[in-house]
Amino acid sequence: MKSKLSKTAYFYSILILIFPVVMFFLMNKFRTMMEGYEHWGITLFLIFCGLISVFVVIWGAFVEMNLRMSVITVSEKQIEVGRFLGIGKKLVWNTEEIDGFITKGFKTRGGYQEYCYLIQNNIAVAVFSSMYYANYTEVRTEIQKYVKQLQ
Repeated sequence: MKSKLSKTAYFYSILILIFPVVMFFLMNKFRTMMEGYEHWGITLFLIFCGLISVFVVIWGAFVEMNLRMSVITVSEKQIEVGRFLGIGKKLVWNTEEIDGFITKGFKTRGGYQEYCYLIQNNIAVAVFSSMYYANYTEVRTEIQKYVKQLQ
């Protein structure tokens, strides 16, 4: 069984990639608006906006897109995880190598969300959630057939 990313995952990916461009445009517009007026607060504001942009790109690309927006393929013998929306590096584990999985749920404004962590040697090697997958329940059920649930 192969996971299907939801529209939310693609929407967030586009936002993550567009955010620094929009911030650069807004910072440049603000700088030209304040041209001729010198104050340390303007420089501090521009530095703060730049740092926020860098943080959003690093978090979005390396945490959300790399770890949580992966394409997962589950079979009886192996679990394959394609990073970065399935176009990045593919990692493959035999189902015997995976110690188990843990699910964590939480409430959001939109309802109930759940994350599933595949555990190997007490380390989460893959993460997937109901927020980013259209067929999350089917994928989790398929994993339950071959990998035990940890407490």
